[in-house]
Amino acid sequence: MIIDYLLIVTVLSAINLVAMWFLNPKFNGPYPIICFLAFVSCVGHLLLGLSSNVSEAIIANKMNYIGATFLPMIMFYAVAAVCHVRINRIVSLLLNVFTLGVFGLSATVGFSDIYYKTIDYVQTHEGVGNYVATYGFGHDIFNLMIVGYLLANISLLVYAFAKKKNVSFRCLIAISLIDIVTILSFFISRLWGNDTLTMPLVYVFDQLALLYICYRVKCYDIGHSVLSVLERNNTDGYILLSSSCEFLGCNDIAYNIASSFKDCRVDHVLPAGNSEIDFFRFWVKEVGEGNYQEVKDFQVGNRHYRCTVKKVRLIREKYANLFKIVDDTDLHNYVQMLGDSNSRLETVVKSNANQLKSIQEQIIVGLANMVESRDSNTGGHIKRTSKVVSILVDDLRKNGNLNCDDEFYEALISAAPMHDLGKIAINDQILRKPGKFTAEEFEIMKTHSEKGAFIVENLLAQIESPEFVAIAKNVAWFHHERFDGKGYPRGLKGDEIPFEARIMAVADVYDALVSKRCYKEKFSFSDAFDIIAEGMGSQFDPSLWKSFYNCREKLEEYYKSST
Repeated sequence: MIIDYLLIVTVLSAINLVAMWFLNPKFNGPYPIICFLAFVSCVGHLLLGLSSNVSEAIIANKMNYIGATFLPMIMFYAVAAVCHVRINRIVSLLLNVFTLGVFGLSATVGFSDIYYKTIDYVQTHEGVGNYVATYGFGHDIFNLMIVGYLLANISLLVYAFAKKKNVSFRCLIAISLIDIVTILSFFISRLWGNDTLTMPLVYVFDQLALLYICYRVKCYDIGHSVLSVLERNNTDGYILLSSSCEFLGCNDIAYNIASSFKDCRVDHVLPAGNSEIDFFRFWVKEVGEGNYQEVKDFQVGNRHYRCTVKKVRLIREKYANLFKIVDDTDLHNYVQMLGDSNSRLETVVKSNANQLKSIQEQIIVGLANMVESRDSNTGGHIKRTSKVVSILVDDLRKNGNLNCDDEFYEALISAAPMHDLGKIAINDQILRKPGKFTAEEFEIMKTHSEKGAFIVENLLAQIESPEFVAIAKNVAWFHHERFDGKGYPRGLKGDEIPFEARIMAVADVYDALVSKRCYKEKFSFSDAFDIIAEGMGSQFDPSLWKSFYNCREKLEEYYKSST
């Protein structure tokens, strides 16, 4: 019966060891080592139960001491790792040498009376092998080592509970249970006189607790989830929050940006009342409700940051919110400089509204032309797309079902030249590249729409009506969205895309088709018309089909006359 029990426990220990390998395939760190030592000790207890004489019992006992001697030291390293406490290399070396020396003392059993003065083989009534020993001074050193490591572990845990708020609270509890249960069980079983029954089960419990800790560490450690790839050259902050607004950790850069998180305890719900923390707390709530922005801006002192949120799956249906914080100060200051220039212009010409509008239009066109002069792929694109928009608008005015007034259409025509302003913030190596972009370059290029909206808003906010600013911003931000939701930057679908951006999309693509680019020849008017027609309902708003059809001849006449 007892042998069966020891065999089952040993098999369970082996299963736990395999599970640890799946969680930590490189088998690095203290947790796999503890798991392995626990398995070795279980095997030792099984061999002790199967022994038939004192020599076999001594061999099995020495296997037990491999775990019993080294487990306390490795457990100390594990506690330090969970508590985020770095052990000095010299201290670590001394501990290793001392522990190895104690194991050397235990290895003298059968050859010397240093560790065991006497050892006698015994069997229980069920034929289970064991031994009875009287201890020497070497065993007293072993007991002192156990007590020393226990006190060191307790000190680290108390320190972490009190001071280290960036440590997982659940991991601290789990590692504390391992320490307390293992040490108490060891001494209680020694007093009881039969650790063969107690300790193997304790080792299996230790393994299960370590599996839990290893899983939690993989979930919470930003180093495993992000920084293992980016940390060397990373300049961005990352914050991980659970769907229930528990703080799961963040990297050092995020701590420096949002210093309020230094007072937040890992595994605890974020406290309310702090504006910096509330920014993320309310955002998590919005994500949970499914109605949220993926990108937001916030300011800390004189620094401006752009923050994005992504859902990170943990297990089954559970997920966490990973916030990426990028320092956007340079772009903000650049746009602010443009805004300041506009403010000075407004002061000069505020007595003459028409003059102000004229100067404003010149600035817009000038900036647009500046962008186009940098982009070797799209010569004359701004002028031509603006004309296409104007032609489409002339026909759309006749459609009384669209509920758009003349003011809207005039604003759209004025905003059309601004649709690609964001390209001013794209690196020349990408913007002026002949030929197609790589996937990485295209991702960078796609940011021009959002950057353009940001520039437009700051450029016009002080001198134009909110309605015009909104139209111009939408044209810049969403003219690459598709009606079927497969566009960028937000993946908007159908009526979610502002109407002005849907019109701009038709003009933008039509000009790209009938114009020569460095990476393609121009399409014929007939082919371009067919491509636009085929895209109605997928890439383009089908309600624009009638106007585009009506304007076919005017568009072709314009392009023929402009070449």
